Amino acid sequence: MEQRMDHADLIQRILSGESRAFGELVQRYQHLVYTVCMRVLRNAEDAEEASQDAFVKAFRNLSGFTGGSKFSTWLYTIAYRSAISRARQRRTNTDPLDELVHQPVAAAPSDGLHRTDVRHYLNQALEKLTPEESTILSLHYLDELSVEEIVTITGLSASNVKVRLFRSRKRLEAALNTELNGEARSLLLNDA
Repeated sequence: MEQRMDHADLIQRILSGESRAFGELVQRYQHLVYTVCMRVLRNAEDAEEASQDAFVKAFRNLSGFTGGSKFSTWLYTIAYRSAISRARQRRTNTDPLDELVHQPVAAAPSDGLHRTDVRHYLNQALEKLTPEESTILSLHYLDELSVEEIVTITGLSASNVKVRLFRSRKRLEAALNTELNGEARSLLLNDA
C-alpha cells in the first residue's frame, strides 16, 4: 500500500514542477474545497467553478505558503474567498435565497432515523440558513476546524465567530424543528 506523502514533501514536489503531485493535492482536498464553496454558493455549477478558481489560486500562490497555519486552513481560506467573490459577481443576477422554492420533507420519528437520514435532515436545515451561517457551522462541526482557523478563513474576529456560531446553532435547531415537527433536539442528542 502506498504511503501518503506529508504536505511539505508534496508542496516541494509541486514547486519543483511535478504536475502529478498537484493532482494528488487536488484529489486530497477537492471534496472539502467543494463543500466550502457549496455552502456559500448553494449552486453546484458555481461551487465547481469557485473550487477550480481556488485550486488555480492555490497553485499560483503555493510558494507563498509559509506553514504559519495548517495547509488545509490556508486552502480553505482561498476557497472561502473564491466562493464569496463568485457570490458577489452573481448577486445581481439571482433571486434572493429566501425566495428559493422549498420542498418539505416528511418527518419521521427520530428513534428510527439512520445516519443517512440525519445527514439529509441536517443538510435540509442548513439550506434554510444564510450561506455565512451554514458555512461557519460546517467549518466548525463537519470539518472540525477551531475558532482560530475559522477566523483565519473568514477574516472575522474570534468573538464574532463565537457569536455567529451560537446564533447559527439556534437557527439550525429552529430549522430542524420545522423539518422534523419539533423533534430536532432528540435527533441531535441521539446522533451524538
